[in-house]
Amino acid sequence: MSSLTSSAHGASRSDVAPQSWPPHRILASSYADQAQARLDAIMTLGLDEHRSIPAFEEAIQLVREHFGMPVGWISVALEGTEYLRATYGLSSLGLGNPLAEERKLPLAASLSGYVLDRQQPWAIDDVTHLDNLSATSMMATYGLMAYGAVPLTTSQHQCIGVLAIMDRQPREFSPQDISFLAMAARWGMGEYERQRAMVTAVGQTQPTQTHPFAVDAIRLHLMGHLIQDMRNPLTAVLGMTSMLSREIYGPLTEKQREYVDIVRNSSQTLMNQVDEILDLGLISPESNDLVAAPVDIHRLGHQVLETLAPLAETLSQTLDFTVEPTQGLWILDQHTVKQVFYHGVFSLMHMASENSILRIHSSRKGQSLALALWVSNPWLGEGLPSSMVHLCQSLEQGDGCHRLEADLHAQGLRGNSLTPADLSKQWLGMILCHHLAQHHGGHMRLQGSAEAGYRLVITLPALGTKSPRIDNAAAALAPTDPSENSEANGASSP
Repeated sequence: MSSLTSSAHGASRSDVAPQSWPPHRILASSYADQAQARLDAIMTLGLDEHRSIPAFEEAIQLVREHFGMPVGWISVALEGTEYLRATYGLSSLGLGNPLAEERKLPLAASLSGYVLDRQQPWAIDDVTHLDNLSATSMMATYGLMAYGAVPLTTSQHQCIGVLAIMDRQPREFSPQDISFLAMAARWGMGEYERQRAMVTAVGQTQPTQTHPFAVDAIRLHLMGHLIQDMRNPLTAVLGMTSMLSREIYGPLTEKQREYVDIVRNSSQTLMNQVDEILDLGLISPESNDLVAAPVDIHRLGHQVLETLAPLAETLSQTLDFTVEPTQGLWILDQHTVKQVFYHGVFSLMHMASENSILRIHSSRKGQSLALALWVSNPWLGEGLPSSMVHLCQSLEQGDGCHRLEADLHAQGLRGNSLTPADLSKQWLGMILCHHLAQHHGGHMRLQGSAEAGYRLVITLPALGTKSPRIDNAAAALAPTDPSENSEANGASSP
């Protein structure tokens, strides 16, 4: 039985009797245009080069571990030839077989042509039922009977090849099997495109002279590339530990489950840190424009706090985030707001003591969003740690970096100028917050006193609209001039 499946859900689209399949593939009238578009996409992505693709290798090995089928590959179609870019099990087809040596085969002799023509997954339980297809000659040559494949599609929705697996025995492919293949194909293609984009960015910033700033830019881009490469093994570890925790491969003992959970949670924490580091790469002189868009501060804040939750647990701290009613949706630069939120809370967590409650409150302050941060401690009361008060006071001066440099020298640090190595990571995070708030047209200010306790208020003005909020009609008709009152109380928890 053969079936054509939906790429969106992996569900069977239609069951087709073997006799109804034509002896040759049905080619659309626009086949030449499709082939040219596919060729252009392959050339643009550099997949015309005869080399192994690490992201594809990771994806096909993940499929191998999941299905245990003897043969599989990821290929791209160039004109009339299917080129194998990542494979496993080819040596099991016989020593010196042409497929293993040349890593290519004519598209006319491959079942991949049907997947490419329709751009839909295709599963064949037993190819002996399709003896009227000329493409089954390849399967018969190597003693293969079951075939399942999904399209390999770029981020521009262009199908350029297939991810295929084959078995020597008849095998029924479930919708879940097809969905897993589609997930692996999307992941492999996405990782390759991401890595290539980063390499291209490095090439575009190559300096003509070894200027110190240019060398720093290259170093940062290279670090970003290396950090991006960490995603491949981390994703594999997360996938494997997830399947182990669900006991797909057999029951676990209590100690084994404990170890699996530790590995999975640690891997997820590392993945979150990798994402935040890569997110920092978007902050550069080349990407200096603010992008106004609706931002749900409630959702964004909880998303950031979920990322920081493992660190809070390690530091024995509690994160408490509140939003003033009807002040949840704003027109802001989402990337900048997320970075300000993340690094502000991250820095405060490292400066606060154990058993503290870190409070973050979002409110309206005139035409701006105000994020207030402070700490509640059962023994130390409410306010900010003295180290953060000292840092914020330095940043509030006319030239904050020079003030920080003077402070460091006063504390006994030597050197002619302030360098990042002189600062702890929490200081660097707050300096970045200060810079990003100013970039957004806002500022960071201390409110309160030494006796009553300080709070840090980060103000970010709304962008590209007369009203900073998108409220419902009833809220829009309500009086909206409590700016002075908000300034006094905006940092207070409701």
